[in-house]
Amino acid sequence: MTETVGTSAGMFALWRLSRFASVTDLDDWEDEVADDESLGEAVQEGALVPINIGGDGAYQFTVRGVSALGGLTQREARYRLVSSQPYLLVSDGLVGLGGLEAVGEYTGADRLRIPLDPGRYEVQVHLIDWKAEPGALAADGRPTKDALGDFVVEICREAPETGLGYRQSLETFTR
Repeated sequence: MTETVGTSAGMFALWRLSRFASVTDLDDWEDEVADDESLGEAVQEGALVPINIGGDGAYQFTVRGVSALGGLTQREARYRLVSSQPYLLVSDGLVGLGGLEAVGEYTGADRLRIPLDPGRYEVQVHLIDWKAEPGALAADGRPTKDALGDFVVEICREAPETGLGYRQSLETFTR
């Protein structure tokens, strides 16, 4: 799927919706979502994958299930700026994608709901420099209908031999 998602919180995330269902007021949101230590714990347990670029705005995300990570198309690979190390995501059947303000049930901010079979998954986030591709920008400076998205998020079942060494940083990409 490819969709445009926005944030005014400076960070996007892919998360297990049920993990944050009890976040229903400002105090809960500040304790469970806005607090870096609590958010880090959610990353460690596989409940949240941060997509952190440190800025607000609307970006286009392509989310795809793959049999193995690193399966970008030739076009995507050509304009890939950076890729994250794999994160762990544990699904119970439904995950969300949106700005950090959409995590939990407090703000009512827009988010995408993505069905994902229960299980353990590896997630890799790729940042794409779509503007570098010739013909990606229209005369008005907007992306053309065939332009690549800003992010490609690959999700694959956890391989039995993996299980260790997942990225746990709130910073998605190593600088």
